[in-house]
Amino acid sequence: MDEFKTVWTSDFFGITVGEMATAAVVLFSFILMRKFFVRTVISRLKRWANLTETDIDDKIIKALQQPLMFLFFIIGLSFTVNWISFGSHTEIILIRIIKSLIAFTIFWTGFRLVDPVSMFFDRLLARLAGPVANEVKNYLLKFLKVFLFGSGVVAVLAQWGINPWPYFAGIGVLSLPFAFAAKDAVSNLFGGVKLILIDRAFSVGDWIEAPSIGHGTVEQITLSTVRIRKFSKALQSVPNGIIANAAITNWSRMSNRRVKMDIGLVYSTTSDQFETILRNIKTFISEDDRVDHSVTEMVHLVAFNASSVDINLYYFTKTTDWVLWRGIIEEHMLAFMKVVADAGSSFAFPSQSIYVEDLNNIEKSYPNSLSQTDESEL
Repeated sequence: MDEFKTVWTSDFFGITVGEMATAAVVLFSFILMRKFFVRTVISRLKRWANLTETDIDDKIIKALQQPLMFLFFIIGLSFTVNWISFGSHTEIILIRIIKSLIAFTIFWTGFRLVDPVSMFFDRLLARLAGPVANEVKNYLLKFLKVFLFGSGVVAVLAQWGINPWPYFAGIGVLSLPFAFAAKDAVSNLFGGVKLILIDRAFSVGDWIEAPSIGHGTVEQITLSTVRIRKFSKALQSVPNGIIANAAITNWSRMSNRRVKMDIGLVYSTTSDQFETILRNIKTFISEDDRVDHSVTEMVHLVAFNASSVDINLYYFTKTTDWVLWRGIIEEHMLAFMKVVADAGSSFAFPSQSIYVEDLNNIEKSYPNSLSQTDESEL
């Protein structure tokens, strides 16, 4: 028995064997409590989460499991430090270690919760960011994770009395060359934010026109580039920094599609025939339900050209679909041809007329030329 007391009270680096055994028992007890916590509380929470329709709660419980288990180790270590009498210097170091572990656990928990909690904001991001919602979400999650990681490092260093801000300032100075090199990428990123979140100038599937791209259909929008499918079926990628500063015409957002054409009739058409043609064309357009009669609608004589008298037609269809619009144009042109033919007129084409004022004066001025011409013709 005396030998046991001797061993129990023997000193090892200022700590008795009894204190070390007690600390081991305390730590082992908290390890057992951690397993009990996992098998009872965590398992029951998982069963409850499986009964819900959403899987967000399952992911939150999974994210919290490891930090909560690690918390038992910190609590056990804290009891151990309080149980054993250490030297003042050693005790200060151990307390700082415990505080550092607590700070680490807090930010570690936040880091693991970022992904599951972000699912609550999916609808909001889809409404704000539209086609690039997933990309915006990934950028925000990466930024938040980097922020939590950096904050965790600062919190841990603060427990040891270390001020990290001078080091961050030095890193900021060293990163200036990289910032200059990445200015185009940053410009494209902010251009994408301007186009998608602020201006909302177009969306996927829109037919747009811009000086830098010409005409094309938007096929994909990202935070850095816009992919345009040209009418020639070629794919064009345009940096957002360029297209954000360009004048963009979105043809897909037309309220109507315009019909604008000129009909040139021959000069032999009489005024009565013109009145009949104009009246019949106006009647035909006014009776077509595919034409939007609530907007501008004009049919007028507008010009005396070199070979024709022109009628200008200007109106709008209700549809903006290109194929349907072309079909309407085709039917209207055929109808207009019939209207002109029924009125007894015809369409003009470019021509020149030569008028000879007095053939006798020409014979007197050029008698030899005319006689030579007559002989050659004979």
